[in-house]
Amino acid sequence: MRTAVKASLKSTLKKTALVAASTALAMSGALAGAGSAQAATGPGGATNVRGVDPGDTDSMIERLCAQKTSMTGVYGALNVRTGEFKTQDEYLRDVFGLFVPAGDWETFRGWCGNVQASTWSIKGAPVRTSPWIGNRGSQADKETFVSSYSTKTFAKKSVGAQLSLSVAKSIFSGSAGGSFSYEWGWEKTASFERRSEKAIPPCTQIAVTWTPYQRVVRVTPVFYVEDYSWNKGNGEKTVHTWRNRSYRTIYSHGYYIDGTSDKLLPNGQPDGREDKWEEKLDPKSCAR
Repeated sequence: MRTAVKASLKSTLKKTALVAASTALAMSGALAGAGSAQAATGPGGATNVRGVDPGDTDSMIERLCAQKTSMTGVYGALNVRTGEFKTQDEYLRDVFGLFVPAGDWETFRGWCGNVQASTWSIKGAPVRTSPWIGNRGSQADKETFVSSYSTKTFAKKSVGAQLSLSVAKSIFSGSAGGSFSYEWGWEKTASFERRSEKAIPPCTQIAVTWTPYQRVVRVTPVFYVEDYSWNKGNGEKTVHTWRNRSYRTIYSHGYYIDGTSDKLLPNGQPDGREDKWEEKLDPKSCAR
């Protein structure tokens, strides 16, 4: 079982470019749904620690995995009495000059990865894609509208700092970390320019709109434990599971990353629906 788990994590870490291929380790891959706060296992077979361990575990995983990954992984420290978490640098600065466990502070080392949790389709917000054209006359008129649109891509964390597009692409794009089986626009930019003739009622202005059809992908950051240590005054003890329990991969149920991108049609064009916005003009400004 351990061999299969390591092989999968190694693939994930290599794809997400979190560490060099020679240092990537393993974790299991498929998804198990969102689950409850007390769920035993989740994405990638990881165990949920939210509501089980003290402190804000959503923030702990986010801050732990936001560190730059060294050749030996990422490091953190947890005060098991207060729930306070510190990165390696914070621990060395604030607690002890050596990265070793002491009293209520327990230290750990391992690897971070991102496991797909779920995916769904949505309709994006309508956007105006042409200038407004008004008809201030007393009869209906026809005008040619020129509308243009380019696909959009963005990502958002549930907690923590804003996610840059470059980091988001390293998580979601197929070349750097996305092993997703559907088509979406993370690696592609598409646009269009269209001309259409539309009737404009009297004393009215019209603009063309575009409602993009989008794909949302949710990934769950997970942490694979390499070493976990504590020292209650009778010597340092080190194990290879989280807090000496039976599991090695953890996540926190409230911390996830959603990536959203416009969907593309088979011909490479943006997928969506064209409509129009219609607004009445001030009657005083129109012919009677």
